[in-house]
Amino acid sequence: MMHNAPGNALDCVAVGMRDRAGGCRQPETHYGMAIMGAAGPEISIVLPAHNEAGNVAPIAAAIAQAMALSGSYEIVFVDDGSSDGTLAAIRDAARDPGIRYISFTRNFGHQAALRAGLRHARGRAVIVMDADFEHPPELIPKLVAAWKGGAKIVTTRRDDDGVAAAKRLSSRLYYKVLDAIGDVRIEPGSADYMLLDRAVVDVVNAIEDQDIFLRGLVRWLGFPLVTIPYARGQRAHGESSFSLRRMVELALSGIVAHSVRPLRFAIWLALGFALVSLLFIVYAIVSFLFVQHTVAGWSSLVAVIAILGAAQLLVLGIVGEYVGRILRETRRRPSYIVAETEAERGSAASGQRSQ
Repeated sequence: MMHNAPGNALDCVAVGMRDRAGGCRQPETHYGMAIMGAAGPEISIVLPAHNEAGNVAPIAAAIAQAMALSGSYEIVFVDDGSSDGTLAAIRDAARDPGIRYISFTRNFGHQAALRAGLRHARGRAVIVMDADFEHPPELIPKLVAAWKGGAKIVTTRRDDDGVAAAKRLSSRLYYKVLDAIGDVRIEPGSADYMLLDRAVVDVVNAIEDQDIFLRGLVRWLGFPLVTIPYARGQRAHGESSFSLRRMVELALSGIVAHSVRPLRFAIWLALGFALVSLLFIVYAIVSFLFVQHTVAGWSSLVAVIAILGAAQLLVLGIVGEYVGRILRETRRRPSYIVAETEAERGSAASGQRSQ
């Protein structure tokens, strides 16, 4: 069993997480997991969790079963500001030496939770997946096998059978648009269920962008990549907290993070409307000089003003989205704040016992 010195306070701040969180108290095992040696675990499995209290213990048990023949591993839960007892369930699960966790001060979002988990993970490869069973743990051995076969990145592609038609159509349309305007190609049905080699994890951890779109970023890096299809599993407990607003925000992050073409589109749109306006001016002059009777109506005038106003607002909105991202980058605020880790809780418990 591996014992490390307790982590320091820097582990509680996002910037400090770049230094590997080496401090970790190791209590007694519950699931009979393969205990990591002095070199650390071979596989880390990162599980962001927001209001997933009922899924914590079952997903840990399912992963233990899936990893039975895949070597040493650890599980890293990331509590993303849950309000339903998820943290208590994670603390209970963390009695196992192979389970570690990070808890945020509030809900910072799924991508921030993935980033925190990648920084906290110690494995030679890191698997990121959801804790609600929609990413089936049974697929993990295939991911590990592909990695051992030489792939640095093993992504997954969801089989759309059983997915609502509207969601399937919107997903395909989004990825087609991103493929057309972005600097990466992401297959429809792609998910944040993937395995990353340690070399890839270190590169991702070194990137200091405030907003990341992980499934696009890992493809942009250019490491050898393979994709494994899977059938989406059924949520075991609770309801998804990934609202329509969150999906739209994630979609916008993907476009802004991997393309500047919307800005160029805004320029071309402005030029197009300038040309239309010029044609209207020519029409007005010709009508005034050569047409003896012109119909003066408010409808055409209002229509032109509405079109030009909409175009201006669209251009301002596109520019504003990029300017807003620039502002967030220049503020240099952390992507998340960590309230608690298993190392700190273990240190606190040890201190109480010694008093």
